[in-house]
Amino acid sequence: MRLSDMSSLIFWALLAVVCLSPLPLASNRPLPWSALSLAVGLLLLLWGVSRLYEALLPGTAPAVADDSTRTPRGKRRPSHARLIDRHAALLATGFVILIAWYWVQSSPELGGAWAHVAWAQAAAALGEKLTGTISLDPAASRTMIMKIVAYGGVFLLALELGRDRRRAWLGFWAICLAGFAYAFYGLFIHFAGDRSILWFDKEAYPDSVTATFVNRNAYATYAGIAVLVGLVPLMTELQRFTRRRQTAQRFLLMLSEQASASLYIAIAAILTGLVAVTLTGSRAGVASLVLALAVFAVGLLVAREIRPRTFLIGALLAGAAVAGILMLSGDFLAKRLMTTDQGPEARAAVFSTAVAAVTAHPWVGQGLGSFGTAFNLANDGNAVFDNYVDLAHNTYVELAVEGGLPALALSLVLIGASVGLCLASMLFRARAAITSIVAVAIAAQVGAHSAVDFGIQMPAVAVTFMLLMGLAAAQALAVEVVEPQRFGKRRPARRGRDRPLSADEPVTPPHELEVPWPVRSTRPDLTAPARITGPTTLQSLSRMARGDVAATAPPVEEAGNAPTPADEYETAMARWRALRPSGHAGAPTPDAEASSTRPEPVPRVPGPAGGAVPQAGGEPSGAKIVKLPPRPSPP
Repeated sequence: MRLSDMSSLIFWALLAVVCLSPLPLASNRPLPWSALSLAVGLLLLLWGVSRLYEALLPGTAPAVADDSTRTPRGKRRPSHARLIDRHAALLATGFVILIAWYWVQSSPELGGAWAHVAWAQAAAALGEKLTGTISLDPAASRTMIMKIVAYGGVFLLALELGRDRRRAWLGFWAICLAGFAYAFYGLFIHFAGDRSILWFDKEAYPDSVTATFVNRNAYATYAGIAVLVGLVPLMTELQRFTRRRQTAQRFLLMLSEQASASLYIAIAAILTGLVAVTLTGSRAGVASLVLALAVFAVGLLVAREIRPRTFLIGALLAGAAVAGILMLSGDFLAKRLMTTDQGPEARAAVFSTAVAAVTAHPWVGQGLGSFGTAFNLANDGNAVFDNYVDLAHNTYVELAVEGGLPALALSLVLIGASVGLCLASMLFRARAAITSIVAVAIAAQVGAHSAVDFGIQMPAVAVTFMLLMGLAAAQALAVEVVEPQRFGKRRPARRGRDRPLSADEPVTPPHELEVPWPVRSTRPDLTAPARITGPTTLQSLSRMARGDVAATAPPVEEAGNAPTPADEYETAMARWRALRPSGHAGAPTPDAEASSTRPEPVPRVPGPAGGAVPQAGGEPSGAKIVKLPPRPSPP
């Protein structure tokens, strides 16, 4: 098997793993997340073996194809491939440092010197010696390390395998279709009145659409990502019809006649996802999606992917669509917005207690997966909760409690680096701008929602987010820099492609014609009266081969009226004299017009048999001949 086939196989397997991850309850159970981590680990192993095989065999072609010219055997990898490898190495180095610190937290041998004080208190209470660690729950920390390594592996594979434009496009399409399928399933179950998730009874949020998720806020995050991903094929299809300035009627006509099935599937996926997000009843999910759509709109204007007039029309249509969805499906969300429950007060109490836990151990943290234990230790009794609190409803604060402030900063730097690549591509790159814009919008949605909820902590949401960010970052690195005039004053665009700017501009004749292409004049015809009774018609070679020339060929002139070389020469000189006083730039000179190898014009008079014979006197009887200037003798 060739290396390119192996990389394609790994990429398709990666898409299958990510798209199927929401199916088993968002992979938020021990068996699903273990299977997910195992699958990603196997794919990483296969990819590493293929890269090692490529490095050991210098005569092997690159493992990943790209849009540029294929690299010959024995040559170096393409420049953009080396650039992606360098960025991947930098990100992988930071990620390894982060994972190493999390491992130190859970290891009694490495982190025993900074062991949590709770271990000494527990040993004194139990009367036995306990091996202390930084983490309050080492087993939970190792499980979280396994999941985080899987998330990073998905990003690395997407970054390395997604440099090909077609693969990136297929990756976005796969997530769009997967989100469409899950949203359709959730709406079908909801309107059918079946309160279940797969074959399990739906105990939490029975009135909300959650698809295969248990928590409605987590599904709102995933459905919002799917809606934003659907904008990539939608904008790709619409850009084919908005490259030229045209009326709305012409645009709708072209849309109805030339639109492909991809456009209608993308529209259906986006509308279905919007309805699903609305019916989840997640206030933060809807607000973060609206914020992401606003970021997407601003990104289109900044990257100049759309004209302002088209943007305004699209914004009005999108606003009308959202208003219609809210009118039809927003009753449940409106009730949620108007209710005065104790959710915000409870989350504020959780937040204040979590901040106290951060201040207790700000530098080393208290171990991944140990938020519940750390929260109860930090709670001084001022806040009373009915349930066991194991989530902070704020991913940033929870990560600061578990890993410490340095680990939180490093995590944000790693994610911010990929977002920064997409942002730079949106501002300074020519290709794949739409994927970068969507990636920045997805990062805005996930980042905003993570401040009030824990949707990104679901394995299905995390691997989907990492896949999309990896693909977008790869496309941002695998493009060429835009020329400076793109962001300066734009040159006027032509009304039509492959058409001359003026009637006197020469054009290239089509391949099927063997006669000169006619050029329409911008001035009145000053030539002598035409002796051809019918227009000259251009005939294609295919019609000539079929014998269809006689039907459209001009009528044949009589022999006595046929134009002679002298007549053609006189006509050309008469036109030159008529154009010369007006200063026409394209008027030829007499020397250029009269070739030295051309024979002298000989006047001719009609003969007795209808023919033409030369006249010895020099001028034909009954004809007015224009006297020509003396011609220079040939050198």
